[in-house]
Amino acid sequence: MHLTQKISTILIFISTANIVVAQKTWDLKTLEKANTAKNISYLTTQEKKVIQYCNLVRLNPKLFLETFVKEYLDSTKENNNYTGSLIKTLRFAKSTGLLYPSEKLYALAKEHAIDFGKKGKTGHADFDKRFMKFTKECDCAIGENCDYGSNNALDIVMSLLIDADVPDLGHRENILDPEYKNIGVSIQEHKKYDWTCVMDFSGATLK
Repeated sequence: MHLTQKISTILIFISTANIVVAQKTWDLKTLEKANTAKNISYLTTQEKKVIQYCNLVRLNPKLFLETFVKEYLDSTKENNNYTGSLIKTLRFAKSTGLLYPSEKLYALAKEHAIDFGKKGKTGHADFDKRFMKFTKECDCAIGENCDYGSNNALDIVMSLLIDADVPDLGHRENILDPEYKNIGVSIQEHKKYDWTCVMDFSGATLK
């Protein structure tokens, strides 16, 4: 082999090595760990994926930023104060605990998603009333996220993490809140926006 060929071979190797090093990936163990809803029969595939994405961003916010967020923003070309805020948040956020599916929270989320979906409404109306039965069982933190327009898990989670036009970033904070332990997720048809996804959160460890 000539010297020039050797140099070319070395450069190709270095270039390939740099690409491999630069690539950010999730190991199978972490992906499996985040998939806490895998065996829950009452959830759809996309509802399970919503929980998995929420868990991935909680487990490793920076890697979630470097993988899912980067790919999403590259594809959508979305660039505003809210995306900039999300990048900053995830860059410095700490890892927190997993969310586990709760059938009781799922029932609450499903009821609200179906009700407002049929009426074409949005928001968290009657939140305290809807959660009254649940809060009687436990004195714990509770929260709710609602998203409209998509039945794709990643689109839903990214929409709520970006939280555009929500000044207090409440949806993002709910997903990242270390106090929450359980989650219920329901994706239903919506009269006005085609789809709605409701996530209900709780600080209690309940089935």
